[in-house]
Amino acid sequence: MANSKYEYVKAFEQPDILLPNTWIVVRIDGRGFHKINTDEYQRFSAKYEFEKPNDRRALDLMNAAAKAVLSELPDIVIGYGISDEYRYNP
Repeated sequence: MANSKYEYVKAFEQPDILLPNTWIVVRIDGRGFHKINTDEYQRFSAKYEFEKPNDRRALDLMNAAAKAVLSELPDIVIGYGISDEYRYNP
């Protein structure tokens, strides 16, 4: 006997299946690096004295973060960065 009057709904459930040859893209955006400007916080780029437009330390930091994501999620086959964003394709 059903535990609730809606138990019959489970009969209509279908498994989630990904379409073949389809890419999933995950976008990770560096948010507000230049916008934080209050008494408590300096702008991220100002606090660490990043050179504009591309500071080598900032780029190395983003690359290290991307490598960490790739090592934690082995199903990802590629990750690439554009501006202050990285994208990953499993």
